[in-house]
Amino acid sequence: MTSNQMKHACTKCNKGGGTAMCHGCQQSFCSKHFLEHRQELSQQIDYIGQEHDFLRRDLNCNKNIGSLLEHIDKWEQESIKTIQASAQNARVALQQLHNQTNNELKVSFDQLTQEIRYCRESDDYTEIDIKNWIDQLKELRQIIEKPSFVNIDYDNNIASVIKLIKVTRAQHSLLSFSQGKRLNENNNHTDEQIVGLSSEKFAESFGNIELSTDGLTGRCLSYCWDGSCISGIGCYSSRIHHIHFRIENKTSNYLFLGIITASQQLASNISNTNSANGWWELDYIVVNGKTKVGKQTKTINSGDDVTLILNCDDRIIQLQHHRTNTLVGIPIDLEQCPFPWKFVIRLDTEHDCIKIVHY
Repeated sequence: MTSNQMKHACTKCNKGGGTAMCHGCQQSFCSKHFLEHRQELSQQIDYIGQEHDFLRRDLNCNKNIGSLLEHIDKWEQESIKTIQASAQNARVALQQLHNQTNNELKVSFDQLTQEIRYCRESDDYTEIDIKNWIDQLKELRQIIEKPSFVNIDYDNNIASVIKLIKVTRAQHSLLSFSQGKRLNENNNHTDEQIVGLSSEKFAESFGNIELSTDGLTGRCLSYCWDGSCISGIGCYSSRIHHIHFRIENKTSNYLFLGIITASQQLASNISNTNSANGWWELDYIVVNGKTKVGKQTKTINSGDDVTLILNCDDRIIQLQHHRTNTLVGIPIDLEQCPFPWKFVIRLDTEHDCIKIVHY
């Protein structure tokens, strides 16, 4: 019994005599099947050798990185397009800021020229005036000689490995003047130039006003002794904003352009409210609802373009009359007209019409 128990049968044919043990798979084979088993192992080692050779060949060629290289090439082209678009936007913004700054400088210089000529002809000036004029001329010279009206920075608002550039308006001083006063107002601001059209349009109205479907034109339908008025969608409390208007038709002697505090509801006699500041004419102004009459020269006519400038940073509003290159300004008392501001226009007479112009 002991001798039989020590015998191991062949795994393939189950014969018990003359078996050999494979120490790899721990199985017993007769002599015939042991040779077959070794042949199988030999075939497997040959297969491994072939796979080894194939792997060495594939390691020596870079066909597997082809798709990755295509991905990198695609990223490169898209990045180049993004950078080119950003560069073009920056060029457009720079040119617009350059043109705008030149126009403001010309207006300021013309105002200074008129003031000096008037005071010289009327022999109405002192040492203080001369010093102020010299300082203003030096200031204008510095702005002209040193192109410091823009900053070129990286746009950190865009999440990207590549930092895109943007053009912003730098802090600088331009001269502005109000009628009847010698003012040297600082026009310091950092206003990001956005390439595109203004979104301002008419939204609110009171009285006999008809608004166009696009919200850009307001027309007075009938005479109203205490005035019909319209306002826009914008509320302003920071930076500087330019709102361009065209006087499509003006049948009355005057129409009012200015601002009120945004919480003020439109109503009759809107130009008489405490927060109202603006112009009936270039020398016919309203400050905190009170009218200050100048020469009452009728300068603003049908077809004229004007720009209402809301300088929230310096708390001043300005009106630019493009046909005459005239710029007038009113400092705003925030206790009477707190932020935010909104523009307001009063039309009193039938067929009076004004349009918001997007340049």
